[in-house]
Amino acid sequence: MCNLTIFPTIENTAGIISLAGALLVYMVVIFLLITASKEEDKTSAKHKVYKVRSRYFWGLTIFLIIILFVSLQFLPYPHTGPKVDQVITVVGSQWVWKLAPGVSHENPKNFTGGNELSLPVNKNIEFIVTSSDVNHGFGIYNSQGVLLTQTQAMPGYENDLQYEFKEKGDYKILCMEYCGAAHAFMEATIHIY
Repeated sequence: MCNLTIFPTIENTAGIISLAGALLVYMVVIFLLITASKEEDKTSAKHKVYKVRSRYFWGLTIFLIIILFVSLQFLPYPHTGPKVDQVITVVGSQWVWKLAPGVSHENPKNFTGGNELSLPVNKNIEFIVTSSDVNHGFGIYNSQGVLLTQTQAMPGYENDLQYEFKEKGDYKILCMEYCGAAHAFMEATIHIY
């Protein structure tokens, strides 16, 4: 039995757009064939083509600039970041996460954070994430094992990640990038109160 839907799928929409584009090209070709049979001297024809080409160029330029400015509002990045309530420094090392409140200016190899941390609920937390040795994947999971947010922990580079915990409970930090033999045991806990 054939299961037909009345709503257009992406494939159907793409097909309709392609068909409309092909018909438009066909009509332009027919128009050019009809108008090309008229006799006209080369100089006046050249002048008309340059005039039309110049209009198309400026029209297309203006159209693209307008589309650029209109589409900027749809970027997935916030225009202004929300106020940060607390900053946490996170350093990944084989095979442990170290977390501590505040911004650390010391070498990641000398960082002395713990693998458990307590944070308040409904506060915007900024994690400054780096690594002391190899790349690690910093992923925060809820108690059901659902990934909530993530970023890379890379040596020599700091990634900023902001997240607001909406519910109280324990959240696990797991490494999302294979970093050696004990990779599966690299975890930390954030207690949200």
